[in-house]
Amino acid sequence: MNENNYPIKPPAPTSYDMDRWAHTALRRRLIQGTWDEDLEQELLTHLSSDRRESWGVADLSSNPLEQVTRQLAVLYQDQPIVSHTEADISALVGRNGFVTKAGLWPLMQRVQQMVLALRECFVRIDIIPHTQDSNSRFVGVTYRPVTPDFVICEASKDIPDKPLYYQEWRLRYNHIKSKYEWVADVLDIRDELNPVFGMYRINSNGELGEDVSEIYMGHATHKGADYPYRDGEGRPFLPVQLYRAEKTGQLFNCYDNSQLVYGSLTSAVLFSMYLHLIKDCCFSQKYVAGLQLAGQSAVDQDLLARRASIATDPSSILVFMSDPDVQGQPLIGSFQPATDPEKMLESIARYEYRVATTAGISSEVLRQSGDPRSGYALSISREGQRESQSKYAPVFRMIDEVLISKTAMLTNRFLNTNLPEKGYRVQYTQLKLSPEEMKAVREDVIQKLNAGLISPVDAIMQLNPDLDDIEARKELKRIRLERAEFQ
Repeated sequence: MNENNYPIKPPAPTSYDMDRWAHTALRRRLIQGTWDEDLEQELLTHLSSDRRESWGVADLSSNPLEQVTRQLAVLYQDQPIVSHTEADISALVGRNGFVTKAGLWPLMQRVQQMVLALRECFVRIDIIPHTQDSNSRFVGVTYRPVTPDFVICEASKDIPDKPLYYQEWRLRYNHIKSKYEWVADVLDIRDELNPVFGMYRINSNGELGEDVSEIYMGHATHKGADYPYRDGEGRPFLPVQLYRAEKTGQLFNCYDNSQLVYGSLTSAVLFSMYLHLIKDCCFSQKYVAGLQLAGQSAVDQDLLARRASIATDPSSILVFMSDPDVQGQPLIGSFQPATDPEKMLESIARYEYRVATTAGISSEVLRQSGDPRSGYALSISREGQRESQSKYAPVFRMIDEVLISKTAMLTNRFLNTNLPEKGYRVQYTQLKLSPEEMKAVREDVIQKLNAGLISPVDAIMQLNPDLDDIEARKELKRIRLERAEFQ
């Protein structure tokens, strides 16, 4: 049991899932800011215990994995547009629609970062049960991200990246026993004729144990015809969607870009060294031979091996007295610092830059401040963020459209809507150009226009990417009419 009296999470039932969970959990802790123990372990792989103690507090201020993925996760910076060519879907995605009220798109900003960092992440769709002041059994929809280190999946043999079996481990409070326990939510549609939704206690070896659906759902496990999650044609589906950073043809790809994970830990070790240098090693180290510190206490009581120590600081004043056991002139001197802090900081910055580029971040869009006041922080240019949008939009769009379809299936079944369950289209808003980028584009367009390389219509379309040819010609006509009017 931990300090919160929560039971420790049992191990996964297979070595594959154990290893996958461990690595994914490390990535999750890095982006959640709970990786202090991981850094301590990493420090002890580089340092002896006494040397580690001398460094003092570790530095967690730099985390390339978190910094890079957060800046690349811009697909949902503005709310996507969801449309359907044949139906009114305002009840689903309008201002008061179920998707909007559930806060899906703000949530997806965080989900995208999790996907980029972990390489995959699930989104679970649930129906909100009624409250005391509601006349209906269910009142809305909710979305919940689930990281893969709490999930065991099986896929279709024909489609190896499509989950048909979903097992989610959750800490639940057992009101009968007045304690928390690990429970698996199981959704199984491998057999379409006999799908299953139930909750099972997890044994200490990670295997499923007693069926506890009655305790946590208030009724028995849903099986066969009783399975609740079905589309309009009665086919069972999983109320969960797996998001991926890229389509690989497999369920999990959690080890991709591992260099960014381990490089982040090493970077933190180097910054911890830098912090130690700044605090303790930037002043010259003084030494003495043939003298004793006044008021010293012997560390070793053996007089033949008498030693003493004292914590020093640039403000310390040391008082010495003659050592009767030493003949000759005493010596007092100092060693100059062996390391230049500024050069060390530059070296760490170059290391972080290399880590990011070897993880697939283009050097053309990766920036690193040379100003120590900004901590040499890694940053992705605006152009790089737009490239990220273009790169991830196709795979996320496919998944978003399936998620919206599943949401419609759930609202039709539980919330008395009559929404289409297919045919949804999701469009993302392109990031706007920065003022500096707009200036560069204008100068380039004007130069090409003056050189006769492009037409006025082409110039307007390049300055206004949202306009098509017809709209650009209308805009050109408007500009010419206004110019003629004022002339």
